[in-house]
This record gives sequence, C-alpha cells and structure tokens, in this order.
Amino acid sequence: MNPTYTSQTCRCGHREKANRNGIRFRCQKCGYTLHADLNGAINIAKAISGFAA
Repeated sequence: MNPTYTSQTCRCGHREKANRNGIRFRCQKCGYTLHADLNGAINIAKAISGFAA
C-alpha cells in the first residue's frame, strides 16, 4: 500500500494538494473537513480492507 496522497484525497474521490493545510483537511470540491492525518488513515484502511473505490 502506497500512502502517497492519502491525506490529500477526499472521500468523494477529489485529490488536490490544497485539500491539506497542515493538520487540516478540507476538500476543495465538496467541503468535507477532518484532521488530515485521520483522513489519510481512513483512506489507507479503506484500501487495505477492499472498500476503496
């Protein structure tokens, strides 16, 4: 599992560098907000569990 960009990728699928600002994640497309590292961890968990799109 490559963790590259996981903390910049939204649950809606939008990935953009501007989505992450320090520890803050805010999707520029849908507005979803979360701690950036938690967002990355959720994306990794989805990928290794088979729930990723």
